[in-house]
Amino acid sequence: MRKIIYLYFVIFIINCISSGNSILAQQVVSVKNSPRPFSVVAPASWIQQPPSTGNSRIKFISPSGTPSAECAVIVQEYPILKDIPQSTFDKGMTEGLTISEMTEQLSAIANNVKVFSVATANISGHPAQLANCQYSMGTPSGEVWVRGVYVTTTTTPGLIWIISCGATGRSPEEAQKGYSYWQ
Repeated sequence: MRKIIYLYFVIFIINCISSGNSILAQQVVSVKNSPRPFSVVAPASWIQQPPSTGNSRIKFISPSGTPSAECAVIVQEYPILKDIPQSTFDKGMTEGLTISEMTEQLSAIANNVKVFSVATANISGHPAQLANCQYSMGTPSGEVWVRGVYVTTTTTPGLIWIISCGATGRSPEEAQKGYSYWQ
């Protein structure tokens, strides 16, 4: 069954694109190279890029001449989780994490993590956890800061979905400026 993940549902960038594009100017992309095929709705002005990791299924970047931002859908397979009932995952997602728990989880993969808020929602009928956060990542060319939103859900035992969307910059202030622009 095809699940539709509406990036604009979780992404702060669509509501008011400063370049004048309306929400009607969108592109729909079907992703078949996933354990569970899905479609993505993104702004027409955003540019689809090749996925950057083995678990990445789709990636979009902001148009040239605008603050740097990107959105991606990542699907991680965990075979050890396949025998756990979906109801167990749904219950965990519905209960959500605290800000300190989310900070701890994100700190395992990023630096300088600051979680501003956490919430629960539904994505394609499945409970999801949202985190509004800021963090940095070391790269060969230096530290890159991200200010954005992460959404995590489980649609099938053994599959964890992460939808991330954020503005990037060489400093927390630059990333925040981009976030404010796309918000």
